[in-house]
Amino acid sequence: MNLKISGSGKTIVFLHGYCESLEIWTEFANELSKNHQVVLIDLPGHGQSEILAGDFSIEDVARAIHEQLDIEGIEEYFVIGHSLGGYVALALAELFPDSLTGFGLFSSSIYADDEEKKKVRDKVKSYVEEYGVESFMETFIAGLFASENRKCLKEEIDELKQRAIKTPAAGVTGYAMAMKNRPDREHVLNNFEKPVFIIAGEKDLAVRLDVSLQMIEKINNGDSIVLKGAGHNGFMENKKESLEFIKSFINQYL
Repeated sequence: MNLKISGSGKTIVFLHGYCESLEIWTEFANELSKNHQVVLIDLPGHGQSEILAGDFSIEDVARAIHEQLDIEGIEEYFVIGHSLGGYVALALAELFPDSLTGFGLFSSSIYADDEEKKKVRDKVKSYVEEYGVESFMETFIAGLFASENRKCLKEEIDELKQRAIKTPAAGVTGYAMAMKNRPDREHVLNNFEKPVFIIAGEKDLAVRLDVSLQMIEKINNGDSIVLKGAGHNGFMENKKESLEFIKSFINQYL
């Protein structure tokens, strides 16, 4: 599994989203590694990490990441996950609660897919199998950004797209099914007493604001922020605000 470790101190693990790679967190790592150990990971089947064999689940991905961190001698860590990475973070919190010092969900959800969303996952699988990864990414990546942000972030979107098209088709379809089949983890947030944060995008069409606000109400110990004007990729659309929030949270709670 491909990962990058920088800095020293309490460990913060960043997990990227669907068809992304660890590079999305580079600027976050550069800043946070001044005072902490920061671990960036390519999820299996993304970036330079090999895909898991056969059909796999979000839990399988979480176990693989936990095992890799154990190999690196990392026993305790705070995990931050964007979108798909948030689903993995929730699985880690459920499977290995004693190892986590807390978690952060960035444009992610504690809820299982509803029937409409499951149909979308099936359509993604069918489309990729018929037309390929590159064709899918042509519209998928830009759709993660609020419409008013797409022009000013064109270079960044094109860069994300170029990385995304390198995702193997088996990874794109495999994760679509893993997300479709993941269980509801509302109980994880309800019962988790360690620090938690939620970052939501005001104009996120993948995890809508009303859903994020429901989750925010369930935080027992932590904080939240709604990024104004941001879609699903607030780590780029509101990078400075996102980083400042995470820095402040880490300093206060860890």
